[in-house]
Amino acid sequence: MNDVADRPKSRQRTRSAVETTSAAELFDLYAKMQLLRRFELAAQVHFKKGELPGFIHLYVGQEAVAVGVCAHLGTSDWITSTHRGHGHALAKGTDPRILMAELFGKATGCCGGRGGSMHLYDPGHGVYGTNGIVAAGIPHAVGAALSARARGTSDIGVAFFGDGATSHGAFHESLSFAAAQRAPSIFVCENNLYATATPLASITANADIASRAAAYGIPGIAVDGNDVLAVRAAAGEAIARARVGEGPTLIEAKTYRFVGHHEGEPIVGTYRTKEELEAWQARCPILTFRECLLRDIGPDAVAELNAIDARVDAIIRDALDYARTSPLPDPESILDHCWSDPVNPPLPMPPSAPAVQTQGWLDAVRDGIAEEMRRDPYILYLGEGTGERGGSFAHTKGLWQEFGPGRMIDTPICELGFTGAAIGASATGARTIADLMFGDFIFETGCQLPLQASKLRYMSGGRMAAPVIIRAGVGAIKSAGPHHSGMYHSMWGHLPGLVVALPSNPADAKGLIKTALRNENPVLFLEPKALFASKGPVPTGEHFVSFGQARIARPGSAITVVAAGRMVPMALEAAELVAREGIECEIIDLRTIAPLDLDTVMASVAKTHRLLIVDEGYPSFGVGAEIAAAVNELAFDELDGPVARLHTDPIPHPFSPTLEQLMLPTPAKIVDAVRASLRGEAHPPRRAFSLGCAAPANGTVAPPPQAATIEQAPAHAGADASPTLASGEVFLGMPHGDLTVSEGQLVRWFKAVGDNLAIGDVVAEIETDKAIVEVEALDAGRLIRILVNAGDTIKMGDPLAIIATADAR
Repeated sequence: MNDVADRPKSRQRTRSAVETTSAAELFDLYAKMQLLRRFELAAQVHFKKGELPGFIHLYVGQEAVAVGVCAHLGTSDWITSTHRGHGHALAKGTDPRILMAELFGKATGCCGGRGGSMHLYDPGHGVYGTNGIVAAGIPHAVGAALSARARGTSDIGVAFFGDGATSHGAFHESLSFAAAQRAPSIFVCENNLYATATPLASITANADIASRAAAYGIPGIAVDGNDVLAVRAAAGEAIARARVGEGPTLIEAKTYRFVGHHEGEPIVGTYRTKEELEAWQARCPILTFRECLLRDIGPDAVAELNAIDARVDAIIRDALDYARTSPLPDPESILDHCWSDPVNPPLPMPPSAPAVQTQGWLDAVRDGIAEEMRRDPYILYLGEGTGERGGSFAHTKGLWQEFGPGRMIDTPICELGFTGAAIGASATGARTIADLMFGDFIFETGCQLPLQASKLRYMSGGRMAAPVIIRAGVGAIKSAGPHHSGMYHSMWGHLPGLVVALPSNPADAKGLIKTALRNENPVLFLEPKALFASKGPVPTGEHFVSFGQARIARPGSAITVVAAGRMVPMALEAAELVAREGIECEIIDLRTIAPLDLDTVMASVAKTHRLLIVDEGYPSFGVGAEIAAAVNELAFDELDGPVARLHTDPIPHPFSPTLEQLMLPTPAKIVDAVRASLRGEAHPPRRAFSLGCAAPANGTVAPPPQAATIEQAPAHAGADASPTLASGEVFLGMPHGDLTVSEGQLVRWFKAVGDNLAIGDVVAEIETDKAIVEVEALDAGRLIRILVNAGDTIKMGDPLAIIATADAR
């Protein structure tokens, strides 16, 4: 609470500010605060009458903060707000009529009735939105600031939030990231003493919020939030600093709400006392400012203040009339504004015979990103170690050198903070890629995908969208364990408004990332890590792949096999094997999970009359279940047997290679599933048991069908793929290293046959997609045989030479 002892100082500062501010400016501040107050009181009355649906959180008592801060903001500056955000929107310039209509759920509201009180968007006035999730809008303001800087403007991003938000990760991650970037952003904490109904002092050991700025190396300012001139002065200094590149500021505005947390909650008697409320009401920001103006301007102020009150009352009456008489949303529009219409952007027509080159996956995607960054100078890339280092998988190698640190932005380890910033930047003119490294880390972003990016277009009534790209490596590889092997595409495909891409080859990976960087939807771009080392033909130059357009990877007539991502090359391998038996599989590569190309699947089933779905995701509630259900609904009469499914077993990924291999689909398992399906047999996938789902009689999971045996190719193409070791001899192998590097090219030998080796001696040099790797002797002895020549390509772990150990001599 602001101490009573502070009041004389506050009044002295206010009087000084009055003397240096024009009467017109002073009356304008008063008018805006009255507009906020009387709008809220009108909303309160009509909510109590039952005219407003849902529930509302009013801003009564805190008007000086929004008005004081927004006094310095232009139309193109962006603000993000809270569930208590009507006042922020009005202070930024939103028309009271369309705001009131939104509260009434009318078609003429600022979001067409789709957002309501807690989801108000008005891009024409720089209102990024009120937000129903505590602290969720803070990173969006950072993103808006980065967007402004990328576009070369002096605009800023301002985040309003309550004291409760300062306990949230979004607050800490955003301040850390913004400070490191010196982003032109302002963080305004409206400290009304209570986080919902919990006293701030009871949930933190440091209730001095402004002091927390020091931890991030930025200024922190505490100000009387009931003194509009004090707020305006503090905000003016902070905003001026931000506009000239001096970075963010944290402002703690100490204030108080005169109403309950939400309408319908008792104002006092639970967590607040009547005496406390009355003490704060005596310091009402509007009444005290009016008294100040009457005292310092004199009798002439009376008429002007009364005239302002009358004008504000007329505005509120007009807003209410407009809201009451406006039409309700058209029921026919219910599906509008979920995705862009059309989903795919206008794309250049490909040449009839495009030139192609053999290219690795990571190079293809990197080239696609580079081409789009050259075309669009406002594209940003955020990620951990993706700048000068070139990414954990060398997947951004060279981009920092070409586009610089202002666009290839290295971030702290703050997935929530920088993903939220990427969403904010993308929604305000700088399309951004957020690199999350592993698909498992998407969960670290909190609500930013499911509640912010995917819903922005719909809840803003189509007025805003976040065409952000979330890039992540997914799926099992080399026993990465339970926290780095996840494949959660089905989960994200469940969300309306989000595109989920899952390519299977370098060409499609490049085409899909380029389409993503031109579309108007948020895109989750999932790349199977096991395919990072793959190579294939990739069109040079402009190459795009449309969302929701599956491809026939292999035509066939006996059975349709539907797959995506890593499962596609596995299915193609299995198809080659069963083709020797006269079984021709038609392989469909989905390319995207959302949108899902069911038309191609149905057309294939109509031809083959059998269907197998192979999916690296879990069986329950996933892609396989969705496709099986759709075929049952749309093409049941075309089936000559039950739909078959092959999935990853429903357990966390075990570390042991033996166990991990057992849980995953393999070419051998696909072969067996194809044969079983053609025999008319149904082998349901393993499911996680749940209440109401009977387990087998013996209480165990039914074993999967016996996998077919597949002949394996030699480990590498060296001169001697399977040498035999004599007693005392050991292999010198290509060292194991990065998860996604599976092969390299031997550059040179530093030792010759007959040389003695000590442990640690550098024997050879290998170049991988990521780096030059030195091959060290791990055993002392003598080099007696070289198995691989310079220029040969070898796979991870393959033998390079034979050493006769010192112990054996």
